Amino acid sequence: MGKAGKIWFAIAFVLFIAFMSIVIQTFRPVRNVQPDDVMKIEGVVEDLQEAPGFDIALTLENDNHYYYINRGLQHNLALEQLRTDILNKRVTLYVIKRWTIFTRDKNMGHVSKLMIDDRVIYNELKNDIHEQTTK
Repeated sequence: MGKAGKIWFAIAFVLFIAFMSIVIQTFRPVRNVQPDDVMKIEGVVEDLQEAPGFDIALTLENDNHYYYINRGLQHNLALEQLRTDILNKRVTLYVIKRWTIFTRDKNMGHVSKLMIDDRVIYNELKNDIHEQTTK
């Protein structure tokens, strides 16, 4: 292998490692969420739907992000009751804060805590001041 081949191979290897790092960061599972891992989002719930995989999808007014409660229907959350409780009302969402190639503003949309006024509807945060939602 000539000098040009070795240089090309070294560049390709570095690019491969960079690509794999980005892929791992992007598709790393969300587990053991701590209060420092979330960002606070407030808004009025415009729409609430069942999403694939037992998820609950939320749409906030004037916000183009996709918010969802992962496996929300398996966490004793009833869609009709949620619609009654939070639809067209101001809520506070605590969503996972992580930079990926798809979420450059660090807003992943994965809701870890959902509150309306001072009442906790859903909470998966560890070491939080509020009790966790159980399955």
